[in-house]
Amino acid sequence: MLSKLKSMSLGEKGILILFSILFIFNIAFFINVFAYMVIIEHIDIAILHDLLTVIAAIIILGFISTRLPRLKEVTDGSIYEIAYLIIMGLLSLTISYFNKSANGESLWAPFLEMFKMLSVILILTYIATKSKSFKAVVKGNSSPRTILWQIVICAVLGILASYFTMDVNGVPANSRGLVVMISGLLGGPYVGIPVALISGLWRLTLGGTTAVACCVATIMAGIVGSTVHILNGGKFLKSYKAALLMLLFSGFDMFLITVLTPRPEGVLIANSLYAPMTFASVLGIILFSIFLTEKKEEVNEELKQTIMDNTARISDNSDIINLNTDRIIEISLELKEYKEKVDKLEQELKELKDKHD
Repeated sequence: MLSKLKSMSLGEKGILILFSILFIFNIAFFINVFAYMVIIEHIDIAILHDLLTVIAAIIILGFISTRLPRLKEVTDGSIYEIAYLIIMGLLSLTISYFNKSANGESLWAPFLEMFKMLSVILILTYIATKSKSFKAVVKGNSSPRTILWQIVICAVLGILASYFTMDVNGVPANSRGLVVMISGLLGGPYVGIPVALISGLWRLTLGGTTAVACCVATIMAGIVGSTVHILNGGKFLKSYKAALLMLLFSGFDMFLITVLTPRPEGVLIANSLYAPMTFASVLGIILFSIFLTEKKEEVNEELKQTIMDNTARISDNSDIINLNTDRIIEISLELKEYKEKVDKLEQELKELKDKHD
């Protein structure tokens, strides 16, 4: 373990330290919430039971799914297909269980609502990625004009995220932190911090019980994203690292709500928002990471095609140059022959003239 840590670069160590700090705040958040819930005896055992059932189902499905590729290699196709049928059967049983469960609707409803809210933000983000400035960022070209356009686009998305909300037990939830985090991870401090300040201060002007906490969390999202961008050498994190970052930052976000919002309201709000907002943030950044990877591949293909076209043009021009070179050499040889003939004729004329004299 120590040898692996020593082999890490300075940037990787910095990211690991940042993740560890966020993890500590997550632990503080869970202790804060559970301690308060135990004191006021507000824990719903039935919902906890359903939640544990979901986690168990995800573990089983994930375990089987990760083994399927290996199963396909060592067995025939029929066993591989049977394994898929088992997965579908388990999934159907899980869905059936929650349809009959009294707590199923209260458990699943916020996540389904977050799907609707997240879809709107992702569509707007997708439209924004069609801009020339985004393509320039993907290519690694960061000019002052490109940075300015990125700030404007991401700030507008951050402000809109404050309005595209969903209701979770009477509390508005949104994906503003996701937008700001992406701006920091993608554009660095020159984009992430201005976007965070604009989006955070805009949220503060809207007021509400969580206005201060949400403002601080939004600004921190820009700072954290920009810091990771610098530590990672200006590259966007891999999908699993980006998902882990959002998971840890969601806990940090909820911790700020419990600290900067009066009790008991802050704890109750954080308890209601944590699961659906974490779900939306992690899913959103994974989808964006996948899209960004595809966009990079598309840009690389365009560059590769451009290089191939230019190479073909150079090759055609080289052929023309070679043909002209060959012709020039032939003409030079002919001129040399003519010169030799002229010299010979001059010599003969001189000899004739000497005889005549």
